[in-house]
Amino acid sequence: MPGGEPYKFFDLPLANYASSSYDKVMMGSKTVGFSMFGGYSYNERTALSLGVVDSSVNIGDVLTLLWGEEGGGTAKPTVERHKQLELRVKVAPVSYAREAYHQGWRARQA
Repeated sequence: MPGGEPYKFFDLPLANYASSSYDKVMMGSKTVGFSMFGGYSYNERTALSLGVVDSSVNIGDVLTLLWGEEGGGTAKPTVERHKQLELRVKVAPVSYAREAYHQGWRARQA
């Protein structure tokens, strides 16, 4: 973005910009959780993130994720100066993509 502060860079495929990222998840103006371990899934063709939300939040709810650090970012050498970006996110169960997993090598061990 020439002449202005960019949004936080989303590195592909793994977008973790800190040892532990905690991007705020909002319902309206209320903080209802946080997102961590974001990245791009080639299989799903979308960005995914593991998150934790209040028990009042339902599967399928559409919330807002505030991506990036407050105040333009910290002094971490691995984090560029940036502004935060509001993203629309949809709540899904952790195993949202599958009902069952293949019984690979782990199932064969005694």
